[in-house]
Amino acid sequence: MILHIIDDEKFLVSAITLFETIYPGENVFLVGIDKKGFNNYEDLKELTKIVFKKVNTDEYTHEYLNFTKTANLVLFHNVYKTYKLKLLNKYGIDVETAWFFWGAELYGLNPFYNALLPKTKKAYFKSLPLKVYLKKAILSNIKKYYYWGIFKKILKQNKLKFTLTNIAEDIDLLEHYANCKTKRGWFTYYTFNQTSNLDINNEAKRDVLIGNSSSETNNHLDAFHLIKDKNIADKKIYIPLNYGDERYKDLVVKQAATIFKEQARPITEFLSIEAYTSIIRSCSVLIMNHKRQQAFNTIMMALANGCKVFMREENTIYKTLKREGFIVFSIDKDINNKSAFEALMIEEQHHNLKLIKENYSKNNVLSRIKGELEEILNE
Repeated sequence: MILHIIDDEKFLVSAITLFETIYPGENVFLVGIDKKGFNNYEDLKELTKIVFKKVNTDEYTHEYLNFTKTANLVLFHNVYKTYKLKLLNKYGIDVETAWFFWGAELYGLNPFYNALLPKTKKAYFKSLPLKVYLKKAILSNIKKYYYWGIFKKILKQNKLKFTLTNIAEDIDLLEHYANCKTKRGWFTYYTFNQTSNLDINNEAKRDVLIGNSSSETNNHLDAFHLIKDKNIADKKIYIPLNYGDERYKDLVVKQAATIFKEQARPITEFLSIEAYTSIIRSCSVLIMNHKRQQAFNTIMMALANGCKVFMREENTIYKTLKREGFIVFSIDKDINNKSAFEALMIEEQHHNLKLIKENYSKNNVLSRIKGELEEILNE
């Protein structure tokens, strides 16, 4: 039996579907719910064993300890949540363990990592009420130091034996900051399911999309400054802001309206996947101004639909995609080129799509994940 320590978040259904495809009937999903409530997913309960328990309760701990006694493998779907760190710190596990590296473990818990660029950081903190500012600037840092210490202790004690991610550069950075060595494996939630060929129409590709959420780590204001004087007067500027920090969303909406006027197209409501894909297909350029790894699925969706993707060179996703042979562009070096906002050439679009099919098609991803898990179980 494989025990999944997982949360009630938007990826839950896809994670269950993925693992039930690989190991049907052999999974137990212990779903942690918090004070916000949860979705019941009654239809999925017919497919596999799902147990919902409120985190930080005796009931959750009881279920966790019982399941770990009979599991062959315990998989943590991220470990940045504090209740998971507390469990790992307090209790040992006698079976194989692995965790799926989400990024927040390194970029969110780590008090020594700064994910914000100057203009965004200054405007964002200036916009906060004093009480909120003190909480973010002081109290959150105290909390980070505490849980970062616990996280490093867990890694040092080898309570998480395998670190799984498709972004190996994240593990390089983790080992640098945490001074640890970890056994490495490969994993991604992303799979490319499209079977038809790319519908290329470069005449329809003219707009720009910036960021993926209303998180300050998107560094929107610095991105706006980078492109405001470029030759983009005929382009719509799409800005997805439909989840994240409400205060930051309001700040970005106001700044976008001031700088881009009627060109600004903030997306503040949730869209269907079809509507969102349609917007991406209308864009010649996607700008992801994150310093940290973030928005992998959006980046891959953009590449699959023929967009020219710009990222910061320090972003580990940029490094991964360059290593894998994708044609992606550097904000640091390429954004000032005269052709920066022109669509990719047809051949370049086909090249990226070919690599996505080779590396991230559903069958290939499932096969590779199964191989990784077999190695862990055999060890």
